[in-house]
Amino acid sequence: MEQLDALDRQIVAALVRNGRAPWRQIAEVLGQQERTVARRGNKLLESGAVRTNSFINPPSVGSRTPFLLRVTAAPRSLRSVCSWLAQQDESSWVSALSGSNEAVAELFISPGELSGILYGRLAEVEGVQSFAMMPLLEYFRTPSGWTPDVLNSDQYAALHPGEDAQLGSIRAGHPGEPLDEINTAMAELLHRNGRATVDELASELSVSKATISRRLEAMTTSGVLFIRAVVDPAALGFPVESLLTLTRANTPTERLGHHLAGLPVTRWAAASGEQVLAQVAVATLDDLRMLLDDLRLRDDVISVRSSVYAEIFKRSTVLYRDGKPENPAPSARRRAPLSA
Repeated sequence: MEQLDALDRQIVAALVRNGRAPWRQIAEVLGQQERTVARRGNKLLESGAVRTNSFINPPSVGSRTPFLLRVTAAPRSLRSVCSWLAQQDESSWVSALSGSNEAVAELFISPGELSGILYGRLAEVEGVQSFAMMPLLEYFRTPSGWTPDVLNSDQYAALHPGEDAQLGSIRAGHPGEPLDEINTAMAELLHRNGRATVDELASELSVSKATISRRLEAMTTSGVLFIRAVVDPAALGFPVESLLTLTRANTPTERLGHHLAGLPVTRWAAASGEQVLAQVAVATLDDLRMLLDDLRLRDDVISVRSSVYAEIFKRSTVLYRDGKPENPAPSARRRAPLSA
């Protein structure tokens, strides 16, 4: 993927921090003219180099909880297995690893669905040799909170306070209430275009702007709905992506988890028992080596394993085909108004 120039990278980093930030706000943070930022930003969105979409947090609207699935497949079948996983509604991201013939995916399912998906649906996929499923018990970072080393901390803070207040809502707890018709429809529209304006959403759903504003604010602040900018880290100058598996010492999980979450290279971090996992994006393999060396020196880390991503099949619920994100399907305009 062709790397963006310096200003484009800054605009994309701003959208990663706040996918709905107005061009005026981004321009002020970057010290640029609004029309320049708007022109470049719209061009980036139109080109597909970056897109914004919404992601409904399954634990907050039902009984599904997060799991990490690792699947070993016959080498000639690995891509088809990854494609199958990406097509499943339960998966949010899917990648193929280069260190072994292995696929890795984040799934949101209820414990009662484990048998059906593992020993029913997955077991019937051609080429699957073995699999392991682990619950993700706590999140320390998701792509919504990634702070790549493109902007400084003050700039990121000016765009959005961060995602830390929302992370707790991902953890399993009491089953949440399903979204009603208006919120479901709004989330669907935002999944196709996370920057759709309140006016556009109100017109599409035939409800008042006040209703849209109130409901959107409630869903995003409570962690029911994440609105994310989806971008390949390579476009920002970080083409090497890797999944780290760290075995922690007999120390609190939060210590290592928060350390990983605070690194600008970390796009995603979660814990499962004695293991803490992280997705990182760096500029070179030498940068990855230095990161691993630093982590191995920590007294709360027993071991670190790194698996570089060979191919992306799904990123933040966006399907990839032949290494490129698919365009969202067009929406059908609603004819009947929804009750507020």
